[in-house]
Amino acid sequence: MDCVKCGASLPPKSNICAYCSALNDTDLRAIHRDAKKGPPSDRVCPQCDVKLDTIDLGIDGKFLIERCDKCLGMFFDPGEVEALIDKSVSNVYAIDQQRIAGIIEQENVSDFVSVKYVKCPTCGELMNRKNYGSRSGVIVDVCKTHGVWLSGGELGQLLKWVKAGGKLHDQKRQADRARSEEQARKRRVYESTPYDDSVWGSGSEPESDLELFSGLLGFIVRLMR
Repeated sequence: MDCVKCGASLPPKSNICAYCSALNDTDLRAIHRDAKKGPPSDRVCPQCDVKLDTIDLGIDGKFLIERCDKCLGMFFDPGEVEALIDKSVSNVYAIDQQRIAGIIEQENVSDFVSVKYVKCPTCGELMNRKNYGSRSGVIVDVCKTHGVWLSGGELGQLLKWVKAGGKLHDQKRQADRARSEEQARKRRVYESTPYDDSVWGSGSEPESDLELFSGLLGFIVRLMR
């Protein structure tokens, strides 16, 4: 994305032009919205220590978020980031691994920046830092009770990731992990099933198919030890 003032390419992970120092509203440009500015909020920007503005993105009639006029960071109530992404990006049916890899590579090209924990705009408690999805390149600040803080430019980065199939990749990764955990759980249950002498070697008949299966499994496990 280019600077709206001088036309130079913006540096990775920044919405500030390296040539003219202009602050670019890359987030609203990414969702193609002309936000309507409302009254100041009671919440305070965790980076600039000024009151956030209420803005209406005009999605489905009204979609209110809070944003800092100085750094363009945004605060979202729980679930609002996901809702905004779903309403802004559609018709993504494939995972473009090359584009996702390019996003990660671009995000990693930057000078070392020390980790800074910021306070929740609502309660003032330090927020947790959390990766947003798999391979998005964005670490968001999260208050479990009040919501998510995105620094200026991070929303646009998330939208690029979703358009490249990043959300689909993350959903597949979570499904694969859940399937692996379920298989591991079943394996632990099978391996802990005791050998049942009442079923095997006692001459008695199993009372059910489940009892027969349990006995057979225990017998196989003992043979493998």
